[in-house]
Amino acid sequence: MSDQLKDTTRSWLKAFFLLLAGLVAVALLVAAPLSGLWLYLSGELAVDRAVQAQSRGFALFGSTVGSDTKATLEYKLALYKTKKPQIVLAGSSGMGSLKDNVFLRPMLNMAGTANSLSSLRASLDAMLALHKPDVVLLALDFWWFSSAWEKDPFAQAPKEPSPFSYTMDTLRLPWRMLLQGDISLPQFMFMSFQEARFGIRAQFDDTGYGSDGAFYATSTITAKRAPDAGFARTLDRQRRHIGEFAPQEALSQAHLDALADIYFRLRGRGIVPVVFLSPLPGELLDALKKEEALYPHLFSLRQALAERGIDLANTVDSRYFSATSCEFVDATHAGEVTALRITNELTRVWNGLLPYINMEALNRAINEWKGHAAVASPFLPRVLEEDFLQLGCVKRTGPARLQ
Repeated sequence: MSDQLKDTTRSWLKAFFLLLAGLVAVALLVAAPLSGLWLYLSGELAVDRAVQAQSRGFALFGSTVGSDTKATLEYKLALYKTKKPQIVLAGSSGMGSLKDNVFLRPMLNMAGTANSLSSLRASLDAMLALHKPDVVLLALDFWWFSSAWEKDPFAQAPKEPSPFSYTMDTLRLPWRMLLQGDISLPQFMFMSFQEARFGIRAQFDDTGYGSDGAFYATSTITAKRAPDAGFARTLDRQRRHIGEFAPQEALSQAHLDALADIYFRLRGRGIVPVVFLSPLPGELLDALKKEEALYPHLFSLRQALAERGIDLANTVDSRYFSATSCEFVDATHAGEVTALRITNELTRVWNGLLPYINMEALNRAINEWKGHAAVASPFLPRVLEEDFLQLGCVKRTGPARLQ
């Protein structure tokens, strides 16, 4: 190849790459503002706007960037600061579906703001720095007492930046969801969003947190999103002893001490703590019981806590209070009807809870919606629950009668 031809080729390549770089720069200049506008209008990052709307009435907040525990805590702390509840449900997301409509006094569902004993302590400390409630219902998962799940239950997590901010990662989110098929091209281009909905899950699936902090699992109960049919995925994890089902030889004294520290600090502040385990469906509990020796942090926990002066309510076996597997969202998350049954059970553990509960409304909801994961909501009247767990559950097929 001649020198002249080489020079010409280099010139063309240089021009091509300059043009390509220019096109990429223009695309970024267009894409970034478009993404920012889309995120703003959808309310995906709008914690403050969502909480303001929820302080005035019903609104849903369902963000895809804010679905982990720390992000949930950030959002719910803002809601907590506004609501200033007298009674709080704190801890595991397993009780996230409990709503405030059977409570006679201001109640807020802060479930999902912790996934371990150390994060439970941190979430409670953050709450109490803002407001002191009368009663805290402490929903725990049994695996929080496992050293495999959390090595140091007294550990302090480092502070992290808020996920609800405009970063390169969040600006890429709408395009990523479009390419993955999570949103359609018309949904992306026309930016037609619902009022009183903040976040992509709330906008397109009516899924997210209501004004009382309760979680509306609409995309699951309508079978729009792939459910854990027959609890198969969870039972497989348990068989393989992975994740939350890792075995343990003996109860960890450090984990027991960590809960005792939380419990007695609350009592020292004049707050009544009511402690219970999030329930499990019979299929999962039976599988765990076949290997009882591997799970002392479940089957020996109640006695160990009693020796420390902590009364753990007997709520882990959902059949004990007549719940069925049809009343679960998945194997580790109680549906609303199961959550109501547990609330009823907690009034027997501590009758001081009775003045906070409308027992007539609670029992009516249980009786009318038994076999369902959700009680019909006047805020989502078109939602009809399917047999999403594929357990042969009989669900209502016509318009639901609202409470």
